[in-house]
Amino acid sequence: MLKYVCISDLHAGALTSLLTDLPDSDPSVASPVTRAFAAAFGAFLSRTIRGGKDAPQLILLGDVLDLQFSDRAAAAASARTFLSALWETNGLSPDVIATAGNHDHALWTDARLALEANEFKKKPQGPEYRSATPAFSEEPGAQSRLLDAVLTSAGFGRVDLRYPNLGFHNAERAVFLHHGHFIETEYRLISALKDALSGMPRTSITAEDLAAENAGWIDFAWSSFGDAAGLGGDAERLYQNMLTSTGFRRLSRRWAEKLADALGEALPMSGNRKVRDVLGLLSEVGIDTTLGRFRDTERYAEVDALTPGGREGLAWYLGGPGRGQIDAELKELPQDLAFVFGHTHKPFEARLAAPGLPAPVRVYNTGGWTLNGPRLDNAEGAAMVLIDDDLNTASVRLFNTPRNGKVVPAHVEMLSNGSAGEQHFLEDIHDWLDGSEREWSNLAEIVCSAYERRQALLLKLTSDAPRRTLRAV
Repeated sequence: MLKYVCISDLHAGALTSLLTDLPDSDPSVASPVTRAFAAAFGAFLSRTIRGGKDAPQLILLGDVLDLQFSDRAAAAASARTFLSALWETNGLSPDVIATAGNHDHALWTDARLALEANEFKKKPQGPEYRSATPAFSEEPGAQSRLLDAVLTSAGFGRVDLRYPNLGFHNAERAVFLHHGHFIETEYRLISALKDALSGMPRTSITAEDLAAENAGWIDFAWSSFGDAAGLGGDAERLYQNMLTSTGFRRLSRRWAEKLADALGEALPMSGNRKVRDVLGLLSEVGIDTTLGRFRDTERYAEVDALTPGGREGLAWYLGGPGRGQIDAELKELPQDLAFVFGHTHKPFEARLAAPGLPAPVRVYNTGGWTLNGPRLDNAEGAAMVLIDDDLNTASVRLFNTPRNGKVVPAHVEMLSNGSAGEQHFLEDIHDWLDGSEREWSNLAEIVCSAYERRQALLLKLTSDAPRRTLRAV
């Protein structure tokens, strides 16, 4: 029977999150998508015939709050509104399991500092600090005061926060979960810099090393702007313009002009027009190779669910830090391993071979609940990954961006190994979806309209951008 329901990347508080009620954007008002999903999810859960202590647990796999650009209060209120709607379905356990993503990494920083304070109380002369939590331990991991407050106010109970990985196992199989940011080199930058400066690159790196070395970098670049003295809103508008080629080109030209002016004042021949123009071109090239690089990360690769570089990074993470943690905690590599992650906002299912693992890993991505750019012909969408008592896994694709003005209603995808238990679980999910078909169809219609409104908003943001251009050389 159903044991866990995993979702991620709500990005509560973000301008184009489906949790936002456009055009009013009042975080305390449930968006049409929130209301429709809660109705469908509640009808779905009512058919699983479990309740009370046996009700499935909710797993929040990171980026629940969008803290990069969003006001923290608005992000927390928006998340509370959504989670309250889920709690009111009366189909979930009060206990929640969570991890932090790159956009709400501050939740882990808060929890880690609390762990350090507790260690200091126990041993003030020489405390032992932890930069990560166990993935598979039955003991509670850590607690984030903000996430606890959001979920408690929504009706839920205790939150077990683990970072960077969490997992479940039995004698036959294991399920390993991670938000997904460490599959990309951008989020491992400080580790790479450390290796470069040492002159002796490590042949292996642990999940705890990654968490410890890159924590400050991730907080600074992806989880702090929303707390930056009101700059979050301005930064978000700039950021949304970066998501289209036209918008990014306009912004890069504006920033290049300002940078060229600043350099020109500090250099000889500052009054020479050609010198200024050359500086402008050099500045624009510099912006393209820095900020432009972030437009090429997995989240912004719009058509492919995972790029070749993303697949390589995923295999590296599973065969390196992932395998290392599984080895250390389980003592034996499972023959049947499923990996669940989010981060890219593009749900998919695939088998992936990773170095050192005995068999291809069944990979499920939970997608995301926001629109990254104005294109609707992309792979974006959301899924919930379901895990049963025997750790069989399946994905229910909740929605994708519209195709020809329509969104396909929720349907199940399973990477089956052909076991009887998997087939039974798959049949159950089909029954639960069939019994709530009307509600899922309604969600598809609501989502289609919501995506189209966000597309219009993003196109307006881009078209409203100033159209200044560089002078010709």
